[in-house]
Amino acid sequence: MRVMDLTISTISAMVRETLTKPKAAAGRLLAMNVPDDARWLGFVIVIVLSVLLGQASVLMMEGGGFEGGLLFMAMFQTSALLAMVVAVHGIGRALGGTGAFPDALMLIAWLQFVMLVFQVVQLVALLVIPPLFGLISVAALVVFVWLLTHFIMALHGFVSPLKVAIGIIFSVFAIAMALAILLAMFGIGAGGV
Repeated sequence: MRVMDLTISTISAMVRETLTKPKAAAGRLLAMNVPDDARWLGFVIVIVLSVLLGQASVLMMEGGGFEGGLLFMAMFQTSALLAMVVAVHGIGRALGGTGAFPDALMLIAWLQFVMLVFQVVQLVALLVIPPLFGLISVAALVVFVWLLTHFIMALHGFVSPLKVAIGIIFSVFAIAMALAILLAMFGIGAGGV
């Protein structure tokens, strides 16, 4: 797939390859040499799509929109994904990886795009067979960790999926702990402000 070859058929083929051979798909994305501005544009586009789908699911489940509005959702989504890019790049480099920040940005943007497919399936399940929503959510989480593991391997040149998966789990706990301590220092706890 060339950079400008963004037809439905090539995108769906790339999604299929990502789901079946994630490390190869990540390697193929990295080999495309996508310009940095296109990487940032893709990052912004997946955030917009994610916010719109998230708002649609909130409307369907609760009957009303998200209290904070679309702007808050967009800021939260941007912060979360950018933090993920920084963590994937920084922690991977600290552990001997060779990946570059722009490559991490592109892979996380693509990963988020692929996860949007699961979000669409969740919305359809919510309309047609609501009890499947929870099962699809669990499946999406498992697929997310599996894809992220292989993307990190491709990005940083790591060879052990088990070590990478364990690294992801420990990193999530460490970041959550650091965030909890930081929030506590500012007087923000589980009970609110």
